[in-house]
Amino acid sequence: MEEKELLTRAKAGDKRALSSLIEQNYRTLNGFIIKLTGETYLSEDLLQETLMKAIINIKSYKGESKFSTWLIKIALNLYRNNYNRQKKIKFDELSDDSFVSNGSEVEDKIEAKLQVEEVLKELQTLSYEKRVTFILKHYYGYSLEEISNIMGCAEGTVKSRLHNTIKELKSMFKSKEVSIYEKE
Repeated sequence: MEEKELLTRAKAGDKRALSSLIEQNYRTLNGFIIKLTGETYLSEDLLQETLMKAIINIKSYKGESKFSTWLIKIALNLYRNNYNRQKKIKFDELSDDSFVSNGSEVEDKIEAKLQVEEVLKELQTLSYEKRVTFILKHYYGYSLEEISNIMGCAEGTVKSRLHNTIKELKSMFKSKEVSIYEKE
C-alpha cells in the first residue's frame, strides 16, 4: 500500500495503517535521532516521545511533506524544546549502513568509515542549525525545500548553512593536515 493511502486510512483511525507507516519510517527516524543526540538513552526517550506525539496528532498531519519529514520535524521540535541542554553532541554510535563505501575492499570500507567518523566528530563543534542541516542533506538526502520545511527557515538560509558548513569543515581538515605534517 502506498504512503498516501496509508495516511488517509491512518487519519481515519485505521491502527494497522498507522502501524505500517511507523514501521516503514522507524529506521530513518531512529538513525536521525541517534545522530542528533549521540546518546543511547536520550535517543530512545526522544524516539518514543516523537512516535507518541505522531500517533496522537496523526489527524493534524497535512500531507504537505513526506511522512518521514513530518516525523523528523516533530523530533527536532521536541529535542529543541526539551533536550537541547547540551552544547555539544556526541556521535559515537555509527552503524555500518550509515556510510557509503566507495569500493568492495575491506580497506576501502574501513577508510570510508574512518572518514565519516572524522566528519561527524568535527560536526560536534558546529552550531545546532548547521549540524542538523548538514545531517539532513548529506546523510538522509533531503532536498533544500524539505530541509527548509523541517527547520522552519527559508531555502536560501538552508543553502547558506550548507555552504558555510562545508567551508568550515574544509578549513578544519586543512588545519588538521597542516598540524599533522608539522609534528613529523
